[in-house]
Amino acid sequence: MRAAFLLSLLLLVPACSLGAPALDTTITETSRAAPWPELVPLGPLLSNAEALTPRTAEAEGRSLEARAADLRARAARLQAIRLD
Repeated sequence: MRAAFLLSLLLLVPACSLGAPALDTTITETSRAAPWPELVPLGPLLSNAEALTPRTAEAEGRSLEARAADLRARAARLQAIRLD
């Protein structure tokens, strides 16, 4: 049983890499000559993370109510159109 497991493992490992493309040939010379991206400090990026905090339910509720009212008004205008 152990020999069969080892044999199947030895057959599967090389099979995983048979169809791997050559990644070095997909990079253009322009890309190779391009400079490395500039590294930026992490502090300023994290200070803007506060803007991504969850919004309040009260403000979201008002926004959704206004949007729903706009959609209802639009639906009423569309239903008023006669299609003869």
